[in-house]
Amino acid sequence: MVNRKAREGGKEIESQSPQRLQSLSVQWMYRVIPVHKSHIYLSSIIPNPIKSLPSLRTLRFNLFAAFAGFAIHLIFAVFAFPAIPISAQALPEPPPILMESFGPEVREHLQKALAEVKARPRDPETNGRMAMTLHTYEEHRVAAVYYERALALQPGEFRWIYFLALVRAATGDHEQAVRGFTEALRIRPDYLPARLRLADSCFAAGKTDQSRVIYQELIEKESAFPQAHYGLGRVLALKGETARAVEQFRKAIELYPSYGAAYYALGMALRDLGETEAARENLTLYQRHRLSRAPLNDPLVGSIAELNTAGSEILKRGAMLEAAGNLDQSIAEHERALLVNPRLTQAHINLISLYARAGNFEKAEKHYRDVVEINPNLDDSHYNYGVMLVQLKRYDDAAAAFLRSLQANPQNADAHHNYAVMIEREGRLDEAAGHYRKAIENRPAYRAAHFHLGRILVNQGRLDEAIDHLIRSLTPEDEDTPLYQYALGATYIRAGQREKGIAQLREAHKKAVAFGQSQIAASILRDLTALNQTP
Repeated sequence: MVNRKAREGGKEIESQSPQRLQSLSVQWMYRVIPVHKSHIYLSSIIPNPIKSLPSLRTLRFNLFAAFAGFAIHLIFAVFAFPAIPISAQALPEPPPILMESFGPEVREHLQKALAEVKARPRDPETNGRMAMTLHTYEEHRVAAVYYERALALQPGEFRWIYFLALVRAATGDHEQAVRGFTEALRIRPDYLPARLRLADSCFAAGKTDQSRVIYQELIEKESAFPQAHYGLGRVLALKGETARAVEQFRKAIELYPSYGAAYYALGMALRDLGETEAARENLTLYQRHRLSRAPLNDPLVGSIAELNTAGSEILKRGAMLEAAGNLDQSIAEHERALLVNPRLTQAHINLISLYARAGNFEKAEKHYRDVVEINPNLDDSHYNYGVMLVQLKRYDDAAAAFLRSLQANPQNADAHHNYAVMIEREGRLDEAAGHYRKAIENRPAYRAAHFHLGRILVNQGRLDEAIDHLIRSLTPEDEDTPLYQYALGATYIRAGQREKGIAQLREAHKKAVAFGQSQIAASILRDLTALNQTP
């Protein structure tokens, strides 16, 4: 897997808020989430709406690669399949397949599978094979209909239930995916990949308690399971149990020393604990291993992947070229993959980031439009497009893109944060505060969200609550701390706690000087002088 993150320069956005909610500094970052095959994603904007203060820098992490566990009895009711004679069943009518949208090789493959269905329309195997062929080329919605047909013709068949759950998850319908994986495990409780994927969908659906129980039971049964330790670590980090999350991430790395996503998660957790040096070491290891993820032995998914004869290897080469810094060659390989399979969604998503980094925004926008036409429910495609729009100063369009990202994935903390920044510019403070709170709910240690929420609360006169959030933004200590501590000191003074405020301003000045932040140091010095104080 490609797992890459880099920062590139900041952009300033002038505020239009009547409450003087100042400016935004946009940080560009590129990341890859370990999903399916090797992919590149354009990632995070972490803007800072404080005028006269230096820009925020933060790291974004939105992995969705954890898997499952046991405790099936805790999760939802299962599917019920009525005992209707097969000959009497009306099968779901599949929508037409736009064959002209595929390259010749893929089109031939699909036409052959479709011809078999037309020859034997009530054969579960031919319908299932058609679904698997569509599935491997990421035609998930049409694949789902053929899986439903196969399941109607062969009720209780594990493969069709499991594969249908997979495409539900791929289209963002995690509630249905949870039900499907649960039903599959009633039939084959020993199929560990399904247990892992059940936890993945529980986590994505916001059912973190169920996900946690499943991971824990899976670890008790099979302790040498790096994905389960990694998944449990994600749940613990979300719950604010950061020290315990660190233990799980370390165990995942011990079991698979090249586990890129686990290095990243460990680095971020250590950063939240204030262990800056250890965090930096693990984030460096993440860069080294960003192409690697722990392998999962899933023979059934392997049987789907084997049907994909087009585009995958080309895409993998393109991702490796990007990791090596060969941007132009990587773009060329991704475009070549799309010549073979124009509906390869990951290639389109990768090219949004690749073209944006190359400054070719017209091409980046084209690939965004293409991927949305194929699958409108990929939250990262909308999120990454929003990042590009902010760079282009198309703020209203960026807000709409972040909102679409949230509609596809309401747990996306960064989309909540960035959408809040966009609407805060319009003076919609209560609504922005709500989204900052949602970001914190989904990532309790989200420093930028605490900081920005604290600023709004100051503006609303809710100083005690603002101080609480600003205090929570202070750790770990890094180059952002002087800015946050400056805001905390100013808020203490506004709340009438002069001595505490002066102490915070002095400490913020000392740290700003240590980090070489001359502008913020000068600003703090002016404020201290106005208070008849020295640093």
